[in-house]
Amino acid sequence: MSKSSDIGVVILAAGSSSRLGRPKQLLGYENKTLLQRVIDIIGPFEFNPSVVVLGANADQIREATDLAQVTAVYNEHWSEGIASSIRLGVTESLKLNSSLQGILFLLSDQPYVSGELIQELVNTHKSGEQRITACRYKQNVGVPAIFGKRFFPGLQKLTGDVGAKKIILQHRQKVEEVPFKKGFFDIDTEEDYEHLKDNEI
Repeated sequence: MSKSSDIGVVILAAGSSSRLGRPKQLLGYENKTLLQRVIDIIGPFEFNPSVVVLGANADQIREATDLAQVTAVYNEHWSEGIASSIRLGVTESLKLNSSLQGILFLLSDQPYVSGELIQELVNTHKSGEQRITACRYKQNVGVPAIFGKRFFPGLQKLTGDVGAKKIILQHRQKVEEVPFKKGFFDIDTEEDYEHLKDNEI
């Protein structure tokens, strides 16, 4: 694995899955829950720290998930939207490693994230450089993405249901792109989940 000990990782898993009607973090895929799969994928890397932000259904998720290799934090403001989880993830990461040079943000509902993709992001980012390394899929650029430390203050100022993509769009000239063909696919509805199980995309 490429050296990544000066990069932290934050897995955003606090949403209520309101459109799905049950915690998407706990949907099964490849014999694991979606959240467990992401946690296991980051295991071989030297991310310091590895933070999982929980919110809605936190007790149920903790009970069903092996969190031994990560630092799980509870976002009591999860209902405000994803920005609150991003802010908490940055704050907690810096508490655990004040010399952090970058943070990789991952979602628990992008089932096609792989160790190879994360490795490519780390290699492309060249940890310590003050830029953003983000995934390109279809016509979008977004997470998974690594943000250099110069962008931490901006991430901590996000509000509402606005994700890290806002920072990416504000600093397009600072963004290095990594192709992620299936990155557009995430799970919001039962139909999405059926597509995943049937390999229809």
